[in-house]
Amino acid sequence: MREAYQNLAPSTPFQKERLSEDLLDCVHFSWLAPYLRTHSTHDLPFLLAALNPAQKEGLEKLLGYRNGVPPLEPIAKRHLRTHLRSVATQNQSLIPLSCLPESPLNPLAELEEKRLLKLIRFLGLHDLSLEMRQIIATATLKKIFHSLAKDEGEYLNSLLLHREPLVFKRLFLEKWDGTKENLENLLEERGLQRLAHALQFASPSLSWYITHRLDIQLASTLLSYTEKPSHTRAESLLTGQIEKILPLLQNGGGS
Repeated sequence: MREAYQNLAPSTPFQKERLSEDLLDCVHFSWLAPYLRTHSTHDLPFLLAALNPAQKEGLEKLLGYRNGVPPLEPIAKRHLRTHLRSVATQNQSLIPLSCLPESPLNPLAELEEKRLLKLIRFLGLHDLSLEMRQIIATATLKKIFHSLAKDEGEYLNSLLLHREPLVFKRLFLEKWDGTKENLENLLEERGLQRLAHALQFASPSLSWYITHRLDIQLASTLLSYTEKPSHTRAESLLTGQIEKILPLLQNGGGS
């Protein structure tokens, strides 16, 4: 045992700067926009240059900036990233992604924005399945399915075989104006509430990673649902729904 211990490779310590960079990269660019708007056109390009390409491109479009960014020396980039990280986290102490407490919801923190939005809409389909039981008109039912993506329609059909056990809000379809875009917005609203209630049982750090992968406006809606669900099986039901959806995203549902 002593010989085996002596032959073990030395442990690799946590690389603080690498963890810091990953943390900043988890942030949707819209969360940084309010802070960057406070800077002059002289300072703005240097801050943009410190971000990853997706964040930089998103902020350039959002802020209407088209003048390009300067090259940064590594030490300057590290300094600016450290500063922007403190802005994004508001100096909160967050658990690194690799060290989060074990949870079936942890894979959500790794989802890119597009797939996370898809998961939210899939969660919203649980509410839609409940409402569709009240619809008699065949034309309305066809219009709903026509407004959904193929994989969403297939998932909805599977939900219609069973009654939804967890209800948060009824009659949301009365707000539907008949367009695909409006139905998508309503599904996002319902899905955000389900995700928010699921996160009530998760680590605050995990909640931070997930909300900060979303556009700040959508995340604000999610964060507005602060009441913990009263249903005794809410945690297991919501977790089960998310676990059921995740493989669908991995098989191409997020495309």
